[in-house]
Amino acid sequence: MSSKSERARIACLARRSASLVAITSCLQFVVVTTASSQSAPEADLPPLVVQPATPKKAAPKKKPQAQAAQHTISPAPVPLARKTEDQRAPQDRNDPGTQGFVATQSSVATKTPGTVLTTPRSISTVTKAEIEERNAETVYQALQFSSGVNAYPFSGGYITREQAQVRGFLAYQYLDGLKQHDSNWGIEPYGLERVDVLKGPASMLYGQGSPGGLVAMTSKRPTDEPFTEVVLKAGTHDKLQAGFDFGGPIGSNGALSYRLTGMGRVADGLVDFTDNDRFFIAPAITFRPSNDTSFTLMASYQYDPNMTIQQPLPFAGTVVPGPNGQYISRDLFLGEPGYHDTDKRTLKIGYEFRHRFNETWSIEQNAAYRHIDITLQEMQGSGVVAGTTAARNMFMAEYTIETYQVDTRMRAEFETGFIKHNLAFGIDYANIPNYQGVALNRTNYFLDLYNPVYGQPMGANPFIQKRYQDFEQAGAYIIDTITAGNLTVVAGLRHDRAKSAQQTQAYSAALGGFTNPPYIPKDDSANTVQLGASYELPGGFAPYVSYSESFFPTPGNNLFGVPFEPTTGEQYEAGIKYQPIGINALFTAAVFDLSQQNVLTADPTTPGNRIQIGEVNSKGFELEGRGSLGNGWSFAANYTYLDAQTADTKKTPIYLAKHQAALWASYAFDEGALRGVMLGGGVRYLGETNGNAANTFKVPSFTLYDAAVHYDLGVLSNAFDNWRLSLNAKNLTDERYVTNCESLTSCYYGEGRAVDVTLRMRY
Repeated sequence: MSSKSERARIACLARRSASLVAITSCLQFVVVTTASSQSAPEADLPPLVVQPATPKKAAPKKKPQAQAAQHTISPAPVPLARKTEDQRAPQDRNDPGTQGFVATQSSVATKTPGTVLTTPRSISTVTKAEIEERNAETVYQALQFSSGVNAYPFSGGYITREQAQVRGFLAYQYLDGLKQHDSNWGIEPYGLERVDVLKGPASMLYGQGSPGGLVAMTSKRPTDEPFTEVVLKAGTHDKLQAGFDFGGPIGSNGALSYRLTGMGRVADGLVDFTDNDRFFIAPAITFRPSNDTSFTLMASYQYDPNMTIQQPLPFAGTVVPGPNGQYISRDLFLGEPGYHDTDKRTLKIGYEFRHRFNETWSIEQNAAYRHIDITLQEMQGSGVVAGTTAARNMFMAEYTIETYQVDTRMRAEFETGFIKHNLAFGIDYANIPNYQGVALNRTNYFLDLYNPVYGQPMGANPFIQKRYQDFEQAGAYIIDTITAGNLTVVAGLRHDRAKSAQQTQAYSAALGGFTNPPYIPKDDSANTVQLGASYELPGGFAPYVSYSESFFPTPGNNLFGVPFEPTTGEQYEAGIKYQPIGINALFTAAVFDLSQQNVLTADPTTPGNRIQIGEVNSKGFELEGRGSLGNGWSFAANYTYLDAQTADTKKTPIYLAKHQAALWASYAFDEGALRGVMLGGGVRYLGETNGNAANTFKVPSFTLYDAAVHYDLGVLSNAFDNWRLSLNAKNLTDERYVTNCESLTSCYYGEGRAVDVTLRMRY
């Protein structure tokens, strides 16, 4: 950026040159080794993914197979414009029921395979094809065209911008069916197969969680055919990025297959003196000794060496002109270059095991271990603003988080008369020991927001608090998907037990060290249910109704030492889904009434005390459609109306817009002068939001435009078959906008124009 010092610029370029040499060498190795080792697909390889079908009485029974859904590949002429499902490249075939932008199958709402059409819950799915076409570089960017999801709010308490709200509540993230710690948000989307959003409470399936819903991510899996993909990208903020994704069978009998996905990026950050570098790698291997048994081992490592805490700026200077009549630059770094060192390392290793005993019974198990290390050293805004200056405090923290998780379930598929059952019951367990150390120097270091001068002398900032916490959760659940003709009924029940113990050590000058208080235990339990029904009508319509519940343990005690009760939530939902016969599209319309109880509020009679009498109500309706049509058109469109209020004050919580809409559409030419060209464009709208809890001021609405041009280089020469050159632009008009405010001194700029050029080469 032009405002950075020349020395910082030279150091940055030197670091990046070294990084690019390493990335380029790695890519050369990948291309050479995979090209030489991978041969044509073996003719006798078993199908990659298989699904047990419910046996019909009139037909001879076939032995069901171990995987989620059968997907066969049939040869057919390949049009240039857009490939059909059966003609997808090998790395795209691990997502049964998915074609282009449309996913017709999902297990996120029941933990058993099923169609989205007949599942009595609202589900949004962002497929890998959509992620690639729109060039979504974060999970929250992938969700910006999904109804009910506000993927724009930022908060000073986070070091990533992936804090999506679903139906008015913060949505937690899950990877391969297991909950992510909120300190680990910001997973690299290049390692994902798809992203699902389950809207509304889901505690019956997944334990403690948000009443708004959850974001479920699925990692890439090994494939049964060899392939290689290399991606090179350059763009705004001096971005240089390279990625690879390759895999296939090991040996000739099809029992072993593998996949290795990785990427590296060097780039400037969104504000001065910051960077947005990343290194990610994810190996996976599948052992399938028979059609009835499979074991997939998956690992990943992600390193973000140059993260930046969020930049809260005053309302006057961002939403409206400041006291000098000017706006604060979007490039302003609120911190201090000499006191700016934040990074995150995440290691994950886990597995998925599937075994079918017979035509009725099978067992499934997901397990994972994660280790997260975060170090944070920043000068952060203190909330004090004086004229054109803002005060900052020195803040330092270190986090070590470990998660041990396992989910084991038995499944039974059987019939009782004319009624079919897809039953699942199981137990899940999580243990999350974690540590957090905090240092805070409350001295105010002022910075002129319009003419910043850095390099102020700073004092010491030793650690003043250390928190040790051990959290355990165990749950037992049962859910049955019952089908009788065109009627589908889903019923589930769960019991959870959540235990925690926390010790908070404070530095004592008298002791010359930290105190050693006893651990404070907390024990919560809850029962949650899920009920729903869907009826499939002729023509592809399926109306549905559902009821679901949530719970979430609330840490802490009131002023009198009484532990807080868990928050609880419940939702009533009704809607209709439409999947046109013979057309690759899916539409959903839903209305919902959602509430959360036991919300913490200030005690009006006892200052400093908090009580649990609060309730938040969220009502609204959503419209969503996705399609990848055979004539070259693809689209993703949505509209959300949301009316959220606190029950006692009738105020609308911050972040929440009443109206939100988005549309993306693209067209691929398969003949004429534009043969091989795809043109795409999008528009995103977020209505005005309240800037504080008292609703005394508003944050204006904003509208953003996106665009894309892709070109299939195989039109020029067969040597470039399956090569694609892409140009993507987000916020095409470089709109200056504020996504949200938390108070008059904490508002957050949205991202400016970003343009990327990408070369994707598949072999």
